[in-house]
Amino acid sequence: MCITFSNFAQAENMLIDSNVFYTIPDAGGSDNFHTGKIVNVNFNYYTLPWLTITGGFFFSEEIADNTRSDIVGTFQASIETRGLALGVRPEYKFSERNKIYNKSGFLYYNTKVKVDEFFEAGLPIGSSSASTNGYGFFISFGWEHSLTQSVTFQLELGTQKQLDLFDGKTTPDRVFDLTTTGFSVGIGYRF
Repeated sequence: MCITFSNFAQAENMLIDSNVFYTIPDAGGSDNFHTGKIVNVNFNYYTLPWLTITGGFFFSEEIADNTRSDIVGTFQASIETRGLALGVRPEYKFSERNKIYNKSGFLYYNTKVKVDEFFEAGLPIGSSSASTNGYGFFISFGWEHSLTQSVTFQLELGTQKQLDLFDGKTTPDRVFDLTTTGFSVGIGYRF
């Protein structure tokens, strides 16, 4: 008995893209994070010639804020995040090789906050961290240029908002949202 899955064996009406998102995270407080990078990989399925369902995953490097000092010593916080995203991507083709698009949807995140402490001479160095999971949303606007019939180049401006970090794990006054706004450069492959 032979069963074929020809529709499943090859990808059709799909765009797989990957980009590097350059951002300065904002936790809404006195933080002053350095520029960091978030890698995104997206799987876009065309339901209509101008609309895709998009899903993917993202992960960041460890992004640190400026070091600060108090009466005990010096400390530095950092954030590292990863997660899944699901949304839609309508697009408008304005020339044979160029289109603009919007991506928006929801995300599920896992974010780790770490604080490194550096005390005066003779005292041990300390480090503590905590992770949290939750939901948020994303929105972006982009330009896509077809380099070949299958390969595309992308530039994108966007924002990602992770809501209520550490909700239920700390006092309400310590719960915060994390916003990452910036631009990305990427490449895609169309099937």
